[in-house]
Parts: sequence; C-alpha cells; structure tokens
Amino acid sequence: MRTTLATLYTSYSARLAAVAAERLADMGADPVADIDDVMQDVWLRALQLLVLPEPEHAWSVLTGLLDQELAALEASQHRELPCGLDLPGVHWMPPAPLGALPSAVAVYPTVVAA
Repeated sequence: MRTTLATLYTSYSARLAAVAAERLADMGADPVADIDDVMQDVWLRALQLLVLPEPEHAWSVLTGLLDQELAALEASQHRELPCGLDLPGVHWMPPAPLGALPSAVAVYPTVVAA
C-alpha cells in the first residue's frame, strides 16, 4: 500500500499534536499559542519530503521533523526581545528642541459696522 500525506495525517496528527504540546510546555513556550504554527510547519516539512515514509517508519520520521521545528522555534525565541526593552548597545538620544513655529491662525482686524 502506498503511503500518502492524507493517510499519515489521519493516522498521526492527534498523537503528534499531543507530543508537540508536551514538548512546547517543557521548553517554556505557550502550547496553546504555538501548537498550530508548529504542527503546520511539521506537516509542511513532511509534504516537502521527496519520499513519504512507510507506515512502520512514519512515527520516527514525523517526530524527527517535530524535533527540527522545535529546535528552530527555540532558536528564534532567543533572538526576540519583549516590546519596550532597549536593544543591547543602542543608546537613545532625546530629540533636539524645535524653535518657535509660525502661527497657523491668521489674525485679521475686526471691522465693526457703524
């Protein structure tokens, strides 16, 4: 029987997602927020394989792809800085004070009717 991505997904998607959620929690990531992205990347990598694994080797291949995605995610998290923190080595300088700006309101003399 020929292996297709649909048969792999049907057979292993729930089990692989459970393992991915556990590993995300172990590495300190938010499993709820990151699980969809990780699983999408794992199945994309599986789709890009030149030859899909036979059913007896599929689990080890899919967990290997999961390990690659989690390693990439962990490496990318170390480069991200939370919003509001200064970048290392960047010094902030206050803006130079501006001179007086011309008034945008024209002043016209009022004419009083006699």
